[in-house]
Amino acid sequence: MTNTKILLVAAASFLSWSISHASITSAGPWSYGGGVYCYGSLDAASQTVSWTGSQNSSSGDMGVTLFANSPSDPILTIGNSINNTSSFVWTEYIVSVAMNQMFSINSANVTVPTGWTANITAPTGPDINGNFNGVIDYIGGAPVAINGTLDFGYVVQFTGSTQYSLTESVQAVPEPGTFSFLAAGGLLVGGWFMAKRRQTRLLVRA
Repeated sequence: MTNTKILLVAAASFLSWSISHASITSAGPWSYGGGVYCYGSLDAASQTVSWTGSQNSSSGDMGVTLFANSPSDPILTIGNSINNTSSFVWTEYIVSVAMNQMFSINSANVTVPTGWTANITAPTGPDINGNFNGVIDYIGGAPVAINGTLDFGYVVQFTGSTQYSLTESVQAVPEPGTFSFLAAGGLLVGGWFMAKRRQTRLLVRA
């Protein structure tokens, strides 16, 4: 082999090594809380973490610990399928992502229902707990009906360790009209209680 070929092979090997990425080899323990009930899984072949479950209130969270075979920039796809078991229709869904290492977020999207867009706020930190935090604001699109499903995902890339924690804190936002309805209902109930208290006082005085 000539010196030129040896140099080309060496350069190609170095380039391949320099752009290689670590693999997530295992995940767990998994956790969930608030109004979210779900289970998670890792597909090591596609480097995808998936959460499937339901959400019965406006907010909740999901978390997992990830293990990589080296600290060299793992790239991980997150996929979520969440059933709306709350009492209102969702028109916006805010996902706060926290990791214990600096990371980036890209390729955020909603596949079901149609017409949603995603606005990403790049992670900053660390905070007082040592976590870095980013936000994805998913905006509809076709609303997520009660008992409907929201399928959303994004990609994270991070570095610096072979063990990582990742937590999603989610906030479902109802239709604008729902806020007015709830506010009106609260005013009616409050007015009814005030009227009853006033009536009771008048009866006592009499």
